[in-house]
Amino acid sequence: MKYCKASLIILLIIFFRMPSMAQCDGDFSFKTISSIGNSQTGKIEVTIRNAENSNYVFKLYRVSGEIKLVQSKESSTPQKVVFDKLEPSDYYVKIEWGSCQKTIGGIQGIQITEKAEEK
Repeated sequence: MKYCKASLIILLIIFFRMPSMAQCDGDFSFKTISSIGNSQTGKIEVTIRNAENSNYVFKLYRVSGEIKLVQSKESSTPQKVVFDKLEPSDYYVKIEWGSCQKTIGGIQGIQITEKAEEK
């Protein structure tokens, strides 16, 4: 009987902890739009699938020698967040909601490339 109580306690702990782990399963993707020439015309579009009812904070950082906060946006029901007026460089996006956070871009970063001007 002692093993049954111990097993039950372990199962209850696992069961009650699962919802808190699942709360941080943000499903995010991104798309980049190149900058024309060396101007500030690049974009990063972040899309959220299965957004939770929470306040989301999106912070865009530029990585070039130093890490610098470039833009910050906030939304309670985001589907797509667009960072625009970006010059060619490497970036990453930090997303915070509730007690969760996620970074998009990883070690390589999100690259905004420079494309030739159309004539």
